[in-house]
Formats: sequence, structure tokens, C-alpha cells
Amino acid sequence: MERNLYKVGEEYVEARVIECLSDLLLSLTLWKEGYTRDSAGKAFSAVKALMSALIVTNEEKLLVLAKDEQEREWLKKKAHVVPTHSMYGLAQMLRKIGIDIINLVNFALDLHDYQYNGFEPDFSKYSKKEQVLADLITVVKETKKLISTYFPKYGVKEILEKIDTLINEIEDSS
Repeated sequence: MERNLYKVGEEYVEARVIECLSDLLLSLTLWKEGYTRDSAGKAFSAVKALMSALIVTNEEKLLVLAKDEQEREWLKKKAHVVPTHSMYGLAQMLRKIGIDIINLVNFALDLHDYQYNGFEPDFSKYSKKEQVLADLITVVKETKKLISTYFPKYGVKEILEKIDTLINEIEDSS
């Protein structure tokens, strides 16, 4: 018999939003310190955490979109984990219910590729650090905006302010 090891609900959503903000902050801090690939990985993780919160919050709407019982069961039990291979498909489902994060997910997946492959031709879309930074800043700003839109009660003011400060410092130095 399978049982839930933890409850996926309001506290889970709050934890994912805080994880998302923390990962954004870490991403920018790592970038400033010169760890560009680790920075890209944290930005990617932030998007996954945001998606998890969005999926849990909108589970009922997403279940209506499921094509069959098997997909419904997967959405109930596994979608909140946001497997990397399912990110784009989940983003498409979210778009159908009015939450369009397709571009954000594409940027995040590109950063994920860069995290593992660096500037390796045929494995990464990037050939320059400046290209990575542009997408990283886009991911951070867009993710932060989505949190403010969908989860304003969880926005930790201190973290949001630190993120803004780091964005300004990085943009000013590049």
C-alpha cells in the first residue's frame, strides 16, 4: 500500500516559494563570485520550485485537463515534484489555465544545459558569459514577478530586497 509521506498543501506551497526566493538569491550571489555554472543551476532550481507551487495551487484545474486516468494520477502524485523532463509539458498545461510560463521554462532549461555543459558546442545554446547573464537576469526578474503575482503573501521582503540589490550590482558591473 502506498501512502503519502508528507502532505502537499499550503505549507508545502509556502516552502516552495521560500525555496524559490532563496535559490534566486543564491544564484545571483554565485554569479557575483564567478561561479556561473552553479549560478545557472540555482536559477533553474528556482523555476522548478515556482512550478511546484503553481502546480499544487492549481491542481484541480490541471486535473480537468488530464487526458485520461493515468495522467490524472500522475498529476496528483508526481507533478508537484516537477521532473525536469516534464517541465515543458507542465508549463503547457499551466498556460491552458492562464499561467503562461513557457518562455521562463525555456530559459531555465537553457540555463540547466549550460550548468552541465558550459559552452560546449552542440550541447549549450550559449557561447559567451554575457549571453548566460542576460538569460539569468531574465529568469530572476520574471520568477520574482510571478511570485509577486501569484504568491504575494509569501514574498519575504528581506530576500526580495537583497535580490534587487544583487541584480543592480551585477548589471552595473557588466
